[in-house]
Amino acid sequence: MNLPLKVSASKAVAHRERFAGNLPLAGFQRLEGMLATEDGEIAVSLEASADEAGQSHLRGELTGALSLTCHRCLKPFDWELRVPMALRLVKTEAEETQAMHEYDPYLVQDDQLSLHEIVEDELLLALPMMPRCKSCENTASKAPPKEPQAKTGRENPFAALKKMKFDGRK
Repeated sequence: MNLPLKVSASKAVAHRERFAGNLPLAGFQRLEGMLATEDGEIAVSLEASADEAGQSHLRGELTGALSLTCHRCLKPFDWELRVPMALRLVKTEAEETQAMHEYDPYLVQDDQLSLHEIVEDELLLALPMMPRCKSCENTASKAPPKEPQAKTGRENPFAALKKMKFDGRK
């Protein structure tokens, strides 16, 4: 099933509509610069509903794999993701500010939910700041940090400062 680009928020909540489908990664303009390749797609499963207090929500999950570039070895790798979503749909900025303490708010404008935009926002938020492939992650976690060794006959000036700092504590 294709995911609609936009839906009426009030209608979706009132009818407890569900939206499911696959979205190609090539359709996300803001995400494209962060991907090694735009091949593949993201599986999307969303449901609009209202709780007992009458507050509107959009909940669901995004699953798939993104092709990222490892910041350490610069090789592309597939990064598996599973992103749970739970947004509180709000109509005003005052509601948005109030909802921030308990939920991730989404400001609905003109009663329109842009599902593609919401999915892209969630993907951008889920991205690691410095992606690393599994082999680089494992290498980094196994190697203990070493103090730099001076290659000349001189003592490392930072080692001398460290010694002075700890000698002063005695």
